[in-house]
Amino acid sequence: MVGGERIPLATCGAIGGARLYRKENLNVARLFAGLGPVGGANTLVRAIDKCDVVMDASAGDSFSDIYGSRRFRNIVLPKKIAALRSRPMLLLPQTYGPFRDKHNAALARDAILSCEQAWARDEDSLGVLKDLLGSDFDPTMHRSGVDMAFGLPAVRPLACQIPGLEDWLGMGPKPLGFNVSGLVWNRGEDLEKKWGFKASYRKLVVEAVSWMLRTGGHRLLLIPHVLSPAGRAESDLQAAHELLAQLDPGVATPDRIRIVSNTLNEQELKWLIGNCSWFCGTRMHSTIAALSSGVPSASIVYSDKAAGVFDRCGQREHVIDPRQFDNEEALSRFITAFEARDQARSSLAGALVGVREVLDAQSESFIEFALKHARR
Repeated sequence: MVGGERIPLATCGAIGGARLYRKENLNVARLFAGLGPVGGANTLVRAIDKCDVVMDASAGDSFSDIYGSRRFRNIVLPKKIAALRSRPMLLLPQTYGPFRDKHNAALARDAILSCEQAWARDEDSLGVLKDLLGSDFDPTMHRSGVDMAFGLPAVRPLACQIPGLEDWLGMGPKPLGFNVSGLVWNRGEDLEKKWGFKASYRKLVVEAVSWMLRTGGHRLLLIPHVLSPAGRAESDLQAAHELLAQLDPGVATPDRIRIVSNTLNEQELKWLIGNCSWFCGTRMHSTIAALSSGVPSASIVYSDKAAGVFDRCGQREHVIDPRQFDNEEALSRFITAFEARDQARSSLAGALVGVREVLDAQSESFIEFALKHARR
């Protein structure tokens, strides 16, 4: 449902890996895509052939090789398939890079140049596009926008989806919100090798949450944003439970801290995050849910992607980077961001006016692109 209107959707699987017998395998589809009319025998290729245009968001921040070569290939292959099938392509607002490997950077460059338009979701990412494309950068084709999640509507969950939580929310002032990333938490102490961390993410998160609970009688809501099942490396829910187990039970009491353990969709999570008085998250889109709701926010990051988005909202100083700071300095910056939350709320409200103007303008541009290429 969009604006009360039911929109029909057709879905088609797409997966990477070595299981070449699967009809939705991207590697197989890439081979079929280059076979001309015969290539339509492949389910995925046939689905793309039916499209007037292809718009690709790369999950917002996955067009990079920092998550590993397999994920990078799975992001590039759909773009390559669409190009081989001569489908007009637009890259929706997203983060580009970093690309650690020169070969991957070249593959990314070729993929971007095969598109009629490529949108960055902030000025930092637009700068990456400029550096990557060099003399091929064209400001009429390579443009700056905002993350589409800024336009995601918030939807109140049904009371049965979060039993008891609404009553807890209404027991006093709005709680603080916190998102711990399973992707980073579950790396343990391997973060220096993986992403160049100077600080321990686990230690920083435990110290930050403990400080909030001990300061001013605040209540805290732990909000998973990637809902992988417990036991999976990406599970925010498991990370939240492990975090809770490391807190002092004398302050981490049920009346002071709750974990959102129910499965809520993106719109429902945004409503929940919007009911916090301040928010800190590591998952990029958890912080976008907060920022776009006017909730002053900070982010404990593992890559450069948050800085540009926060800068767009006038909040760049509230990005806490454990790759640059040790635990003592990172915690100090977290406390500074928290204590500046009232000023941040005011500056964020002003910045959001401009963000929404850009959001509306880019949406109109996407519609124009689609209508231009619609096959009658």
